[in-house]
Amino acid sequence: MFRSVSSLRAILVAIAITVGGCSTQEQKPALPVVNVVTATMNVTAGIEVVARLALPDGFAPSPDYPPMWLQAGKEVAVAGTLKDHTVVLGYGGDGYQTARVIAEDGGIGAPDGSIVDLAPSPDGMMLALAVVSAKDKRLDVVTRDLISASAATPVSSFDGEFETASIAWLSNFTIPLALRARELTLKTPAGASDTISRLPAAPPLSASSGLYTIGISGAVTTGYTNLNCKMSKLDWSPNGNFAVGAGDLKAPPIVIDREKESCERINAKAPIRVLDWSHDSKAFLYQETNPIIGTGIYRYDIASHAVRLVAISSAAAVFVGNDQVLALGSGALTFRKAQYAPDEPLPTEVALSNPDGSETDVQKIGFEVTPTMLVASRMTYTHETDSAAIATFTPLPTGPTRHIVVYSVASKRAFLIAFGPVRGVAAMSWSPQGHYLAIADGDASSSALTIMAPPR
Repeated sequence: MFRSVSSLRAILVAIAITVGGCSTQEQKPALPVVNVVTATMNVTAGIEVVARLALPDGFAPSPDYPPMWLQAGKEVAVAGTLKDHTVVLGYGGDGYQTARVIAEDGGIGAPDGSIVDLAPSPDGMMLALAVVSAKDKRLDVVTRDLISASAATPVSSFDGEFETASIAWLSNFTIPLALRARELTLKTPAGASDTISRLPAAPPLSASSGLYTIGISGAVTTGYTNLNCKMSKLDWSPNGNFAVGAGDLKAPPIVIDREKESCERINAKAPIRVLDWSHDSKAFLYQETNPIIGTGIYRYDIASHAVRLVAISSAAAVFVGNDQVLALGSGALTFRKAQYAPDEPLPTEVALSNPDGSETDVQKIGFEVTPTMLVASRMTYTHETDSAAIATFTPLPTGPTRHIVVYSVASKRAFLIAFGPVRGVAAMSWSPQGHYLAIADGDASSSALTIMAPPR
């Protein structure tokens, strides 16, 4: 199964609780007239909707994997769960109406196991899967050719039981795999003599932990790097030289330098979530995901290891242009306000800042948000059209409402493209050319994939 989403659920519960504190607010202006409805939201009238596809009954989109644009944008894949099984669905053809199962637990890609991680190749022609077989105590790396109708093929196998498996792509033919073996301990049998109990314990039996590099161009090759740090979910830099380990209960957040074969610990509470990398791979943005109101977004510089605060109680920021950062937040928000007035409505703003932290431009979005809701916000950016899609929440008399806003960095204009009551997730991604935005929203009660062409 996919990674835990308990932190997201905690945030959504907190948003729901906020309703009680917002019921006496002044009536907000009426929202735009709508024509098309996603699973949970109304699409603003006038927005071009390319496709609106109902996902199978009982299917819940994953918050960890936004819609994946495959085969140069000819197909869109959505990962999620159906009856407690991981499923990857593909939609292509005319109007994206042709549906297929790309991979699933107990089926294609994982006939005898469970999918624990997945990643599309940079060119969108293959899907890599990390598949665990509990029966055989083995992990397989499987590649699924997205053009061929043939079954997915295991390219490498690793015996043992693993607490963490993280898969990605460094190029169209190179797959990095981070593994952390389950720690096994030996117990002294009951009734053993004092002499036996004082003997040194035998070394625990475990599979190899570390970083593997699998080459699939021609003959399959597997390289191994034994790093002096515990592996966790990795997020790779654009040039493939660095990776950030999110950390968990057993592993701290880290930065991996693949060329130096070294690890550097990040002074943050695990787990963290990488929001974006700079184009030159010299810096990244991360959020502390521990659901404590008052945390924020930070910028980490690879060379100096310097950490700088970008936004308070927010989870939406990206790199744009020449190393500038676009972040969602509120200039009126302080750590004290976030901690002691988490349900107080504040004006929502987007700020464009320089690498040194100085703000160059601040624009109001046009609605209010609370610190509790701001920490659940999301942002995704496309360099091709210089536009950011922002998902955030607003307190209304009828309850918390999710807003999807597209912000044009060049024109400094914001467009509300969808809105509706909070239910489930709303995962977003831009098409390869940046013309279309895919939104997978909803939960197991009902979900949908909507593809639209936002204004710019």
